[in-house]
Amino acid sequence: MTATPEDAQTATPDTGEPATVPSLQAALRAEHAAVYAYTYIGARSDDERRDRCYEHLDAHRAQRDTLRVEIGDRGTSPQPGAAAYELPESDGDADLDGYARRVERQAAQAYLELAASPDTAVRDLALRSLQDATLRGMEWGGELGVFPGFPEGGPPAQAGG
Repeated sequence: MTATPEDAQTATPDTGEPATVPSLQAALRAEHAAVYAYTYIGARSDDERRDRCYEHLDAHRAQRDTLRVEIGDRGTSPQPGAAAYELPESDGDADLDGYARRVERQAAQAYLELAASPDTAVRDLALRSLQDATLRGMEWGGELGVFPGFPEGGPPAQAGG
């Protein structure tokens, strides 16, 4: 199999933590999407909604920057954000709230995956971030699942069970 220039950018160096860098990159992709989403939502919101949105935007920007440093510290280049992301059907409050909940759910799922890292500091970062994403999602009308971060709020099905 021939490597592409993209493969070289995202290749994981042999640091003894093979799953950490791809999980950090996945969390970074979720943060890029969240920054994009909250910029979009904030521009279409008024007063208190806009203030909450920009507070969340600032939190995601800070998290994005933290992840970039974590990835760079492991000798890998952080992946850039996409040029555009999927947007909600309309600019109505219900659609914007749903969009924010979806973005926070995606971030929570990425941080749940990152929590499997063998690096204690990364696990701590992941767990705090999972909690923050869950709480932000609830601020937009989401419900607390039994297992936050898992798709549909539940643990994955076990093989053979």
